[in-house]
Amino acid sequence: MTTTTPGSFTASTGDRTDDRRTVRSFTETKLGFKTSEFLMMLIFVVGVLVAAYASNADALSREDGWRFASFVAAAYIVSRGLAKLGTREPYNREV
Repeated sequence: MTTTTPGSFTASTGDRTDDRRTVRSFTETKLGFKTSEFLMMLIFVVGVLVAAYASNADALSREDGWRFASFVAAAYIVSRGLAKLGTREPYNREV
């Protein structure tokens, strides 16, 4: 059984005989491709590009389709940067 002291990130174990200890560390956030925002961005980009290439002359042009797709990709990159600014997700690993 592992017990921790309040305010510390190391844990002491009573049933282990070796010198290993559990260190609590933090990740920043989930990986980008594991988020629902990434999936929505992909769906939107594919939809815009399909609409741009499948449309007739009076609809969305190909240049506008690529422009909108790049805007969405840039917005996603900025939002992932903002999400990683201060968010921490704890995980334990043995040292």
